[in-house]
Amino acid sequence: MHFNRILLLAAASFAVAAPEPKPNPVAMPAPETTGLLSELPGILSGAEDLLSQANINNLQIIIGNAAKLLSNSNLDILQDILTNAHSLLTKEFVDNTTTLIGDATPLVEDVSKLLGGVLGTL
Repeated sequence: MHFNRILLLAAASFAVAAPEPKPNPVAMPAPETTGLLSELPGILSGAEDLLSQANINNLQIIIGNAAKLLSNSNLDILQDILTNAHSLLTKEFVDNTTTLIGDATPLVEDVSKLLGGVLGTL
């Protein structure tokens, strides 16, 4: 009986499954990047150019001058100008002005020729 037990243990040891192979320790390669991520180096390079000291100085000048232009008194004046321009520049006014300019062009050309002839004889 002792012999059968040894045989049984021996047979069982052969029946043990082979160990599974170890996983590959090297990570998969990163996928190709597209879209914003692939454009990031170019974007950062452009931002670096925009943030140069000269551009920052120019922006400070522009902002400082804009603050002077946008004072309360100037804003009131600009509002009046825009209100009047809105009332004046109707479609009818623009159409009439366009027609007037178109009709006056040949007249201006004729007067120019006439003046050129008169001045040329002096």
